[in-house]
Amino acid sequence: MNLSPKQLQIVESVDNYMYVIAGAGSGKTRTLTERIIRLLSKSKRGERVLAITFSNKAANELKERLLHFYTQDELNDLVYVGTVHNFCMEIVLQRGSSIGLPDDLHIFESFEDRFEIFKKALDNVPQMKAKYLTSEGKINSKGMRELFELLSKAKRDFKFPTDYASKPLSQRLYQEYNDLMLSQNAIDFDDILLYAYRIMAEKPSIARIYQRIYKHICVDEAQDLNKAQYSVIKAIAGDTASVLMVGDPNQAIYGFNGSSSRYMCIDFPKDYPAKKYELVENFRSSQAVINAAKIIEPSFEMEGQLPIRGEMEIHVFDDEMSEATWISKKIDALIRDGHPDIEGTIVSPQQCAVLARNRYVFNSLAALFEEQQKEFNLRISTNQGLLSESVFFKLFDLGLRVIMNKNDVLHLSDMVSLLGETTKPIASFDDLKSSEELNRAIGNNGATAINFAWDSIQTSKNSFRFDKTLEILSSYCESEDNFSNDNERSLVFNDYLCWRERWNTYVKNSSIEDRSLAHMMRSIALGITNISKESGLTLSTIHMSKGLEFDIVFIMGLNEGVFPDYRSLNDAAQLNEEQHNMFVSITRSKRLCYLTCPKSRVMPWGDSRNQVPSRYITQLNGSHT
Repeated sequence: MNLSPKQLQIVESVDNYMYVIAGAGSGKTRTLTERIIRLLSKSKRGERVLAITFSNKAANELKERLLHFYTQDELNDLVYVGTVHNFCMEIVLQRGSSIGLPDDLHIFESFEDRFEIFKKALDNVPQMKAKYLTSEGKINSKGMRELFELLSKAKRDFKFPTDYASKPLSQRLYQEYNDLMLSQNAIDFDDILLYAYRIMAEKPSIARIYQRIYKHICVDEAQDLNKAQYSVIKAIAGDTASVLMVGDPNQAIYGFNGSSSRYMCIDFPKDYPAKKYELVENFRSSQAVINAAKIIEPSFEMEGQLPIRGEMEIHVFDDEMSEATWISKKIDALIRDGHPDIEGTIVSPQQCAVLARNRYVFNSLAALFEEQQKEFNLRISTNQGLLSESVFFKLFDLGLRVIMNKNDVLHLSDMVSLLGETTKPIASFDDLKSSEELNRAIGNNGATAINFAWDSIQTSKNSFRFDKTLEILSSYCESEDNFSNDNERSLVFNDYLCWRERWNTYVKNSSIEDRSLAHMMRSIALGITNISKESGLTLSTIHMSKGLEFDIVFIMGLNEGVFPDYRSLNDAAQLNEEQHNMFVSITRSKRLCYLTCPKSRVMPWGDSRNQVPSRYITQLNGSHT
């Protein structure tokens, strides 16, 4: 790879501790790849590099780059590339018994599952529950959800039940929640980091094993570290590993999750003799995009610039439909006619993205795209798991969870709820499999097929052959006689295709000896098997666009109170994060960027309300037309 002098300086540095401020488009992934190759060239036999990323997409991109230099087997032996949750999950599974955890742990990834456990925990602390009852004796759901979020925040802040000794009710609730989770052999995402840290802190002999293996730690997107993640990385590093942190404080947009650039820029240099480097070249964006980014984020420094001029335009429309119509027509024109600042002879839909501060801004545009039969994909949720739409596959999914975890009464209960009213109690999975209610819910043929599918997994003793299970499901989906109408069949068939894609991705990212039902379901929960849909236009919320780049970007719904979000307007810290959000949005564009807003919006209850252009449009309007 051709490296700039500053990139080469970082790659070849002999410093054990470094943090690199890498601006948007500065080639940080290329630099990180070359640094890892350099470290490996100096490593002794048996030593590995730990490369921590903050998304599975970023991990896959780094792996793909490294595969230009190593075979898959070599890479597996030399480098661990993955999210901090993936790595810590391996520690917990391999070493959790050392602190009394069950051998076969499972992740409850959905909010509703975890919240259900929390409500049961609250029932066991009646004095605390009483605080969340209305005068009529009903539960205050909003208050209870806020309390649950406080528990999650406590874990992210690395607080344990023992830290609440002065608040006995809070301490008891926290402990009840943990105990109920573990009674079902389950943990949640926040627990993964907490338990990994406990293992490293309480069992120094185990910590030393990891420290002997991982002599070098490289952290990408380090501006998004939170306290728990930073603490775990420190525990793994100990006093012997070299540590490289790469990130951009201007792109720190996960403050709501406890993340802060302070861990990279303040705590890390305080805890280690870390040397600071800066990458301020830009190898990605056009002049128009860079100039706009500098206006939004004046601290954004950049050396060198692409000679491509690009476009930055602002358009204000009467209403949301006019805004959506213009965006659609503009995309059509760019695809039809191309643009001199975009390399190649054609512009494809995959080169275009529409970004918005929240998912509801897309309503008019998504409806228009559907009417025009334009293919698009929505990136709106951080949910890692596989969410089935049909009752058949919801039952199939829940059944897999019960098969792999005999203590999982929560998901067995969810299955019973899906079946509706039962004539007699269903106390076990076997009861459910043979129940009349299962036949009633998905038909006799459906019940036969789903039982065959479950049995194929339960009876496979020596090898996990999920491909055989998929063959059973495929036969069921392919017979139109099994469905009452095309819509029902379409829903079930699409769920089947999604499971098949996830299996194919899982096979690609796992070794034969590791494959099992539990390992596959954990991979799904951690997002390792997520399918990145490449076809059609991308519609993405700002938080889901992090790390992506497109030739053409539209940022729509730029109204005050929408972007920046109304909840941030009286909070300086939150407004600062909104500014980072806007900077990230603009710098997703490589060539052309179009900002739009409507003068009025239709509220969910039907009224039309006048809107004010966002402060970001006001800031940029002086420089762009």
